[in-house]
Amino acid sequence: MGTFKKEEETGTLLYYASKVNVSILKHMLDNGTPVDAADYDGRTALHLAASEGHTAAVKLLLEYGPSVNPCGRFNETPLANAQRYRHKDICDLLEVNGGFTKAHNPVTLDLGWHDTLSTYEIDPAELCMEKGRSIGKGAFGEIKIFKWRGTAVAAKSLLSHLTSDQKIVKEFVDELALLSRLRHPNVMQFLGAVSKSQPFVIVTEYLPKGDLHDYLDRNGKLDALTAVKFALDIAKGMNYLHKHKPDPIVHRDLKPRNLLVHEAGYLKVADFGLGKLLDVSEATQQYLMTGETGSYRYMAPEVFLHKAYDKSVDVFSFAVIVHEVIVRSGPYSKFQGSKDIAHFRAKEGKRPTFSANTYPPKMKDLLNECWHQDPTKRPSFSTLIVHLEDILHQIQHKKVDGSFRLFTCIRPTPSDPNSPVIAIPRSESGDEKSLSR
Repeated sequence: MGTFKKEEETGTLLYYASKVNVSILKHMLDNGTPVDAADYDGRTALHLAASEGHTAAVKLLLEYGPSVNPCGRFNETPLANAQRYRHKDICDLLEVNGGFTKAHNPVTLDLGWHDTLSTYEIDPAELCMEKGRSIGKGAFGEIKIFKWRGTAVAAKSLLSHLTSDQKIVKEFVDELALLSRLRHPNVMQFLGAVSKSQPFVIVTEYLPKGDLHDYLDRNGKLDALTAVKFALDIAKGMNYLHKHKPDPIVHRDLKPRNLLVHEAGYLKVADFGLGKLLDVSEATQQYLMTGETGSYRYMAPEVFLHKAYDKSVDVFSFAVIVHEVIVRSGPYSKFQGSKDIAHFRAKEGKRPTFSANTYPPKMKDLLNECWHQDPTKRPSFSTLIVHLEDILHQIQHKKVDGSFRLFTCIRPTPSDPNSPVIAIPRSESGDEKSLSR
């Protein structure tokens, strides 16, 4: 069986494990699909079924003799996942079958081949750690604002209980090494790190204007010129990451919360905690990545379906973000905070409607290409930059009132060329009320 087909089969198995479709799971396992098949992040069907609380799926999988304690990317076993989400019945099942959580052995931060990081070492005493103001917290660390040598900086510290996990510490070190090599006006600037004592800390520039999500909340609907400039900022930052040498960097969680607003009024791409360096074959230029990683509202269909994917997933997310910036409402407003968003997009080919009454010229066609159902037909960021600069030029030189009228119907999306033209019902606020096919 070819590599791509194996990846696709694995993605299908994991998808149905997460959806508790026991009959399809049984059919696949009976027909030779390996019960321990794992995605790019090392997660098996047992991981997903345990995380989602699907007792029936866990029972079925255990009947096929899987490894009960496979470790995923973050060194978590299925039992650890079940404990995290408090699925007691599944915890009991796994424990009876020999399940255990990850071991907690003391480790040190071994920079190893990252010797160049020593030039970025920061004395923790200079950060005044106890006086930092918290601005965010995630699964692996907390972000605080500190004064460092008279300048306000953002510092992300690895949570103390994770410092005993060698694999997570390695991820942290790899992120340090990656950030230290990045230099671009539209990418968050790395300043240094605390790596010789705990807590381990990554220090970056601090942008007090916050992220794009908060910026849109404060400023409301943006004019066409600003919207296109923001789109260009994102495209330039992402193009730099995708063309990174020797391996491209795929963000995988591009969203307004991960786009920071500089005081000068432009955007910077941030938060590479979910990003990956891709080992790319120059001959094939194929990237076989799988796993439901990122935020559902901006997630490409192939990621949701656990299929092999490449850096075009970032182009898809980019399109949804730019649409949100122009229309000024969250994508699929009625489904916010739900997997329904990704489901309708992946299974039914639906996309956000073009419900704004103004739109930059040619932008609709460009977004339709970016969120195409077929990843191979999405443009690269280098191509997008050329088109966006052309659109920006038209806006700057066209003597109009700054707005571009949009017809009250849309063309079919590339994913369904035979679908009918659909009228767009709009509320007084301009929020979308339906999804286009």
